[in-house]
Amino acid sequence: MKNLIKILASLGGIALLAVILTTSSKAQLGASPLIVAPARQSLTSDPGKSTSFAVRFYNTSSEPISGTFKVADFIVKDNQGTPTFLEGPTALSEKYAAAKWVNLSTEKGTISPNGMVVISGNVKVPANARSGGRYFAVFFEPDAGIPSATGAKLEESSSVTLRLAGLVYLRVSGPISEGASIVRFSAPAFSEYGPVAVTTEIKNNGDYHIAPAGVITIKNMFGKEVSIAALQEANIFPDATRVTTTKVGAKWMIGRFTANLDAKYGEAGKALTASLAFWVFPWKLATIIVLSIIILILIIYILINKFVKKEKKLETELKEEKTELEELKAKLEDQIKPKFTPEVKPSEEEKKAQ
Repeated sequence: MKNLIKILASLGGIALLAVILTTSSKAQLGASPLIVAPARQSLTSDPGKSTSFAVRFYNTSSEPISGTFKVADFIVKDNQGTPTFLEGPTALSEKYAAAKWVNLSTEKGTISPNGMVVISGNVKVPANARSGGRYFAVFFEPDAGIPSATGAKLEESSSVTLRLAGLVYLRVSGPISEGASIVRFSAPAFSEYGPVAVTTEIKNNGDYHIAPAGVITIKNMFGKEVSIAALQEANIFPDATRVTTTKVGAKWMIGRFTANLDAKYGEAGKALTASLAFWVFPWKLATIIVLSIIILILIIYILINKFVKKEKKLETELKEEKTELEELKAKLEDQIKPKFTPEVKPSEEEKKAQ
């Protein structure tokens, strides 16, 4: 038994060590020493004017990193807000492009160990520029494999896809069109437990990114408010949608509920509203409770029925014993009573005959 315990302990230690080493190697491999600040910044400029900006790139490793600083327009194609960089000729509309208006202070550079490089830029907005939002990114692309935060070299393939970017939102002054619509406001029609995940997808139909803010209110079947949760605020870029998920309600919920979305967006504070209904019922737990009650009732019924039958049986036996006792008593009385022959006196006629 002791040997078995030792073997199991050794195997457990080996498994734990393997997990730790695997996790450590993954963390080391995926760690990047580069940091950009600010990750996002907003600028405003009038048509025909210029504005400047600055982006800071930090190297937290113990080795220098050389690379190229570039500017690229970006758009958002998915509903998660993921930027897609546009470089070189593209068939996409330049409605929101601004990279060609940007001049950087440098295109090549080396970030010293534990050092920082500040990249300044200038945006010259054409006089005939359309008012609204323009979006570009300033990014640093290493020339070769870069060291990780611990000093070890990352795989060469990672340097191909590694691109540290600071996003810039440029607002060209002037009237803009603001519009948004709710593409989806949904939740599972039936849930066993709460909280329930409510999915909201909003499309931006305007010329500038928006970040709708609001709440989702939950009411029960009696119209009583039982929960309220804030809508996750996230930037929604023009001509794009954004999906957010909000957990609403508590764990224990029973019945039909309604969820109402009340949100506002843009400078004018335009409203977005939607509603839906869903059911929550812990059917597994309810089934267990109902079955337990039924079993309990059956047990009580069986016990009572058994008790009643036993009582009836006892009553019958008592009656039979009582009858037997009475019969026995009668017999005993007959045996105990004295036996004698009564004296018969002769009649007058018999006397005369004698």
